[in-house]
Amino acid sequence: MANAEISNQEIIITLPVEKVYPGIKRQLEEYLNHFPIKVIPVKKLSQAQNGLIHVLLKQFGDEIGYTLIEIKELMKEQFAISTDRLDFSTAKCDMETANEFISFIIEQALELGINLYILGKHDKRYKHILEIDNITQRYVIACLRKKVCCICGKVHNEYNTVDLHHYNNVNTIGGMDQDDGLKTPFMSLCREHHNLFHNKGKRHFEDLYHIEGVWLNPQLVYELLDKYPNHFKLFRKRLKEGYYDDIIVKEKKE
Repeated sequence: MANAEISNQEIIITLPVEKVYPGIKRQLEEYLNHFPIKVIPVKKLSQAQNGLIHVLLKQFGDEIGYTLIEIKELMKEQFAISTDRLDFSTAKCDMETANEFISFIIEQALELGINLYILGKHDKRYKHILEIDNITQRYVIACLRKKVCCICGKVHNEYNTVDLHHYNNVNTIGGMDQDDGLKTPFMSLCREHHNLFHNKGKRHFEDLYHIEGVWLNPQLVYELLDKYPNHFKLFRKRLKEGYYDDIIVKEKKE
């Protein structure tokens, strides 16, 4: 993956090659000089995103005995490897990548059974991350991927069952056979909170926990197939028929 930066009024391109030999620099420069320069501006991560990243990392580090610097370097390295962004830097990343990094931090914390909290600036109250408006969806998606209850944090194992919950009644889309994962929002719930939702209703649940299901795209559905083997029947059928060949990236499924 090539990397470009501006230094001393020059555009410097770092390009990985199979072998560095005499004359290759001149050959590459002559080759690249024939191409027009295309600039795609993207929004740099916001101060709010940068602050949230450091707050989450600080708490994560405190929970596992790492300093902020240590946990930041570890998370950056793991994120760079997992997303094939070997030049990843929070100082240079755009808003979209910053959101992905925030989601990655949440997922890694959930993997270790750690629920992250944010200290409110005004009321000095620790708020669970699902209470932060701009992070709720990423939190619910992280819980879906890890098969963790997004309300209480219970992990699916031999002692607890975590279900994939259709936020809208599955019968409204024609039943389980017509479920492609794209017609209703989802969340992951333990049996206790799953039963509470069905017994009390959606409105009561939202008022109680201030959280909603998230809509999935084909890539996310594909990544959740192994986690929820009894769901997404229509998606699985269409997947075998090649319906999603030009949409999903199968290499991401491990």
